[in-house]
Amino acid sequence: MPVYGVGVVRGLRMHPLLADSLLAAAVAVFLLAGAAVRGGELGDRPGAFGLVLAAVGAAPLLVRRRFPIGSLLAVTALMGAFYLCGFRATLGQPGILIAAYTVWARYPASKAWPSSALAMAAYEATMIAGGASHPVGDSVIALLQASATILIGHSVHVRANRLRATAERADRAEREIELEAQQAVAEERIRIARELHDVVSHHLSVISVQANLAKYVFETAPDMARGALDTITGTTTEALDELRRLLSVLRPPRYEPGEYRPQPGLADLPSLVGRLSDAGLTLGLRVTGTPRPLPPGQQLCAYRVAQEALTNVLKHAADATAELTLDYGDEGLRLLVVDSGGGPPPRVNHAGHGLVEMRERARMYGGVIEIGPREPAGFAIELTLPYPTAGRTTGEPS
Repeated sequence: MPVYGVGVVRGLRMHPLLADSLLAAAVAVFLLAGAAVRGGELGDRPGAFGLVLAAVGAAPLLVRRRFPIGSLLAVTALMGAFYLCGFRATLGQPGILIAAYTVWARYPASKAWPSSALAMAAYEATMIAGGASHPVGDSVIALLQASATILIGHSVHVRANRLRATAERADRAEREIELEAQQAVAEERIRIARELHDVVSHHLSVISVQANLAKYVFETAPDMARGALDTITGTTTEALDELRRLLSVLRPPRYEPGEYRPQPGLADLPSLVGRLSDAGLTLGLRVTGTPRPLPPGQQLCAYRVAQEALTNVLKHAADATAELTLDYGDEGLRLLVVDSGGGPPPRVNHAGHGLVEMRERARMYGGVIEIGPREPAGFAIELTLPYPTAGRTTGEPS
């Protein structure tokens, strides 16, 4: 039964005209039940004209949402005509209260006061002119009802304004977060483009050296020349792979290249572990499987992910014990950074610069990265990079 009631309320909210029609019909029935002759009591029924005039008094409620002030003035006019024609509403006039509530719920006090004051004055004048049997008591009751209606309607208006302001602030905050995330992605792509530029420069340098070597020993040492050409072939393939990734990175027109310096790789991980250990982090490095050579771009990707992950451990769980694992599997390199936890679990902000950086790097090389807490405590970041294979020129992002 409660579920059915919730469904009915939801349906009425979705169809306001139907809700107002039912409300107007209910008020009309209420006015018909309380209609009486002047000076009469409940049950002293008026004639057909009085009954029709009583029922028509609820008709303006059909348009109360679209024309709140007009609806209030129309209800007031019909109520005044009912009283001036010699009839009495023994059960009260709920239509004027509903119309007044709509005005106060829709408009600020400065705009709602004039029509409400006019309606109250018209009610008093027509009630007295119609020969009310208890004018003082009816006036006091009307004043109390009007005050309660105004307070409720104004409270609804204030609450609606607060909710609207809260929703607008939430929308602005969401847009700011989205812009910040987009800016982080753009900045990270610029950094990646610079690093790829360095990697490609390295490839071209190797090609130049090997080509000169092959030219120099082409006749005197053919085997050495063929080895140099084989090196050029492999290096060219890797360079083309890096160039395709470089072209996929968006870069703004203003670009100020930073000072050239060799980019780190997997061989630099022990130095990274040593620096963080000197900073106070209890950290271990473990290598499993058979190491195999990787292109400079993938090595840089793995190094940066490890650097970011271990830096986060130092920031958020300096008292924890961490371990960096490099696992050379059959199909790819698996890099895992885990910590034992040293405080409250970190709040994962998926739009943060660090996570954006790691995901962008993994995506460029067709890798998969998983980030999150681990049971029973601590945090884990796992990166899987597929090995480059002959015939594949670019990784498919996951």
